[in-house]
Amino acid sequence: MKKINLAKNIIILTILFMVVYNSYFGWNLHPTSPEERLCDMIASLASKLAIFFYLIPLFSLYESTVKKQEEKKVEDREDDDEQYAAPV
Repeated sequence: MKKINLAKNIIILTILFMVVYNSYFGWNLHPTSPEERLCDMIASLASKLAIFFYLIPLFSLYESTVKKQEEKKVEDREDDDEQYAAPV
């Protein structure tokens, strides 16, 4: 949960940063100065970092779900084996 909150904060700060620097440099499609190119690069890097931090908990949730499903399949197989086992 901490990583998701961190990602949300980074996204909010990045959007605020983008609004501020675009208001200063102008809302150009392509950078017109080296300083604007640097700000674009910082905003792009921060966005990628936020996405990375946002996806980390999702991967762990996915992993735990897959593990539970595999355990359930193993239990079902064991139950089937016991049910259809030949009497001794």
